[in-house]
Amino acid sequence: MSRITEHNREIMAQAEYRAKQMEVWPSPLEEKMQEFLIKRDIYYETQKIFYIYADDGWITRYYIADFFVPEANLIIEGDGKFHDNQKQKDKNRTKDIQENYPNVEVFRWKWSDFKDIYRVEELLEKINYGIN
Repeated sequence: MSRITEHNREIMAQAEYRAKQMEVWPSPLEEKMQEFLIKRDIYYETQKIFYIYADDGWITRYYIADFFVPEANLIIEGDGKFHDNQKQKDKNRTKDIQENYPNVEVFRWKWSDFKDIYRVEELLEKINYGIN
């Protein structure tokens, strides 16, 4: 087995373990988003892993998306209070995903967005546009 293959398998195992942990213990914001999507009969995946590869095939890092709507190629990232102190990190993460997965859009979501009809409509339009 090559060093790259061995390295990538280790990274993938770490990512899958972390994603499973996160899926078992969703945040309140994630629980509310699950209800939101289920109520609207929108298929989604939770804790979807996106790997970032170097040109030589090494996985350099990975990101675990809160929600992924595959039919719309849309990541929905729930930004709870934890994210208040990491705005630049979130910006970099979004940029990194979009550079490496150009067909995937990242949509950031806060608690207050559930009460903002314009944000709700914006999210539903992105989902419906991707599905149609």
